[in-house]
Amino acid sequence: MSDTDLIIDENRVVSMHYQLTNGFGELIDSSQGDLPLVYMHNTNALLPALERELTGRLAGEPVAITIYPEDAYGYPDETLIAEWPKEPIEKAQELVVGMRFKAMGKDGESQLVTVVEIREDTVVLDANHPLAGQVLSFTIAIVDVREPSAEELEQGYAVSTNPAGLGSTGSQA
Repeated sequence: MSDTDLIIDENRVVSMHYQLTNGFGELIDSSQGDLPLVYMHNTNALLPALERELTGRLAGEPVAITIYPEDAYGYPDETLIAEWPKEPIEKAQELVVGMRFKAMGKDGESQLVTVVEIREDTVVLDANHPLAGQVLSFTIAIVDVREPSAEELEQGYAVSTNPAGLGSTGSQA
């Protein structure tokens, strides 16, 4: 390891390409064909279990990580699935199974819900995370690891892959 190779560690800015599949091998998300995902490490930008597995890695290193539901979005909670009158929701927007929107919860908090079923007079909404209960498999190519700029440290998140004046500190993949 040369002096310019940085490992992924606290507040380092990481650029990476990823592919996310579920436990059945079905593609959920990917950065392939797009810009790499850029984040500041250990700032809650990613799942804590994913950050834990990336800590200590170097640019250019391929990584395969499997995260089980208890370390990701948990298991579905049946109390977060409820039937609601359809009319007031339809007045605001056309309903389609699978659509997501913000709704006011019973506790008065805004929450993201998914339409799971449309019935004659009601709609079934699910406030669980869409990936709750799923095994998540990440295939990752770490593109770059660098120190954050003063601005990034101050705001607590990465601005870009290469802010003005900063050179790359890792190898390109």
